[in-house]
Amino acid sequence: MSRSATIAITAVLVSGCLGAGNAATLPAFAALSLADAQTRAVVRDVGVQEAQTLVMQDAANLHLAGALAIPHALGDYTLSPQAGSGAQSATSVEQHFLSVGAGITLNGILSSSVAVRAATNDLLAAQRQVQAAVLRARENAVRLYYAALSAAALERFRREELAATLRDRSAAVLRARSGESPQLDVIRADVAVQRARADLALAVAQHLDAVQSLATATGVAPSALEAIVAQRTPTLATLSVKAAVKRALAARPEITSLLASIRARQAGVALARLSGLPLVTAQGGYEGGVDTGVPVRGPAVSVHVDFPLSSPQRAQVSIALAQETAAEWQLIGERRVITLEVSAAVRDARAADESARAALAARAAAAKAIGAVELGYREGVTSSLDVTDTRRTYVQASVNALVSEYARDEAYALLEVLVP
Repeated sequence: MSRSATIAITAVLVSGCLGAGNAATLPAFAALSLADAQTRAVVRDVGVQEAQTLVMQDAANLHLAGALAIPHALGDYTLSPQAGSGAQSATSVEQHFLSVGAGITLNGILSSSVAVRAATNDLLAAQRQVQAAVLRARENAVRLYYAALSAAALERFRREELAATLRDRSAAVLRARSGESPQLDVIRADVAVQRARADLALAVAQHLDAVQSLATATGVAPSALEAIVAQRTPTLATLSVKAAVKRALAARPEITSLLASIRARQAGVALARLSGLPLVTAQGGYEGGVDTGVPVRGPAVSVHVDFPLSSPQRAQVSIALAQETAAEWQLIGERRVITLEVSAAVRDARAADESARAALAARAAAAKAIGAVELGYREGVTSSLDVTDTRRTYVQASVNALVSEYARDEAYALLEVLVP
């Protein structure tokens, strides 16, 4: 690898370097920023759409729960024959009544407030689940975004590597023809070229796969994900693990959703306990008509009481209590998951910083080594085997540095998503 090629590859890889705790220049797609990618991914995410349909369903259930305490209008008309009285005893007359009024189930009044409370909390839980689905969609978008950027950078590096090996082969051919080096140098150069071609083919396939995944998730054309620019980002303040976990537990929608679900299940327990009361229905209104040929009219009231001989109250209460307990355990489990997830995210971000710094230092050292070995080869001090081994070390160090830099960028972006 020539010195000019080494410098060119290093320049490509240095872009996107993020210093810990400082404002940084990060790579981004010119036609799609990270924020836009997250917004587009949320709109197209199937989980978000499913969660929103559950919100619509729970909103309808809340409306039904509120309707339990609303009286219902009544209208009744009856017509039947009736024996006449007095002079008309040998004949029959018509008896007909028309009554209008309103009725209400007293159990509905008692259970309405509890049912509304349960439905309200179910709706709140569903709304928080939408927010949780949005968070997951954003997290997935961040991973896809940096995977595509990393794959694009790796493909560029592999192309530079192939060009460098081709230049090395040309130099080896010239030296072999002039008798300055053996033909073995050309063979080694041919091996290096073929290996670089294979690495490039794999990098191209990985790049296409990553771009297609991001394009599908965001709804943009893959051709729009070609131009990459540098952008300034604000200072990233690193939270302690304890502070990050505390903040996440207070703000994450999964927690607020489960808290609302628990309140809904508690209301469900109270509603189940009301199910053992007898069913009482009251109706009142005004009735008018003809009875035994005599016009009659006036207010009419009726009360119907239904005492069930077998009440399912105990079973319903047990079911409601079990649902409440299950929700409480889900809350405990979710808190554990978020605690582990956020703790790992903070530690991963810090480790990514250290890893990137070490990888950059290793790449710089490898770049100096390849430059020295190439100079020695031109002067006849080192062999082509030394050049091949040193270049292999440099290539690996460069790939490690590239992967570490994008992994660090991704770790910080994910931390911002996981800790609102």
